[in-house]
Amino acid sequence: MSKQYIPQLDGVRAISILLILATHLLPLEPKSLQINAMTGPMGMSLFFCLSGFLITRFLYESQNLSVFFARRIARIFPLVILYAFIVAGVVFHRWDSFIGIILFYANYSDDLLFKGVSHLWSICVEFHFYIGAGIVVALFGRKGFWFIPVLAVLVLIMRIDNQAYVNIRTHLRVDEILSGSMLAIIWLNREAKLSIWLEKISVWGIWIFIPLWMLSCHSYGGALNYARPYLAMIIVCAAIYSRNKNINYVLCHPILSYIARISYSLYVWHPLFALGWFSEGGRWLLYLLKRPITFLLTFGCAHISTNYYESIFINIAKSVGFGKSAKKEPI
Repeated sequence: MSKQYIPQLDGVRAISILLILATHLLPLEPKSLQINAMTGPMGMSLFFCLSGFLITRFLYESQNLSVFFARRIARIFPLVILYAFIVAGVVFHRWDSFIGIILFYANYSDDLLFKGVSHLWSICVEFHFYIGAGIVVALFGRKGFWFIPVLAVLVLIMRIDNQAYVNIRTHLRVDEILSGSMLAIIWLNREAKLSIWLEKISVWGIWIFIPLWMLSCHSYGGALNYARPYLAMIIVCAAIYSRNKNINYVLCHPILSYIARISYSLYVWHPLFALGWFSEGGRWLLYLLKRPITFLLTFGCAHISTNYYESIFINIAKSVGFGKSAKKEPI
């Protein structure tokens, strides 16, 4: 099995976080088109698909659960605990929210999520997927991944039954991660006819699928929202197999690679710098003066957090033998 690094995925990851930052921090005009409501699901669908792809790829190739959970804990826990402590606990004195976030059940209790921590629902979904994937591998090994299409169909049925176009409950959102899992399995078995077919469809039809994907992330798309996970999967697949020099140049650009490297910190920290003084004032003051400051602080904090805080825990995991085999893939 190949453990090759796929640089185009850094570009996709960077685009996903930039879409999310734009959703929460910028007024995307015209307001009547509800673009802000569209870019959030766009960013998250790519983010989740990538996560499913990378996690499934690792477990499919190694099935080493101790390494897997050590890497995930080192990557996810320290920053979430710190951020939730500062914002939910110290700023808002909502220790119930803090507990709900660090125990990963906050996405099932709307009262625990409010401005400043509402985005952490996605970390709960991610962690639930980690637990589920770990159980499947422990019970069935690599063969367990062939249950993923069945699970994806079950989630789709529940989404349709609940008319859940966009939802933060794990059982109504995890199909966006499962789509990445399916892509990983197809990619790892890329000599199979299905993989060859998906490669051709995604590469040659990309300019058709991008508008469909965008529409599936908007309320105007109606029932097309149910297809969002699989349209995002096709977009990611097209990036992996892209032969277009211009597209590859953009996706592999050092700036996007850097943004991808600090993307998790960007995601976690950015709402903090849109609270209080940063959210006050008229439109011109807010978006011409305060939002640039918000972006500067967010990127600065993410850089420091990634390199001088999170790296401590990641290096500890590596020092005891976890994560040494994947130097280029994000731990």
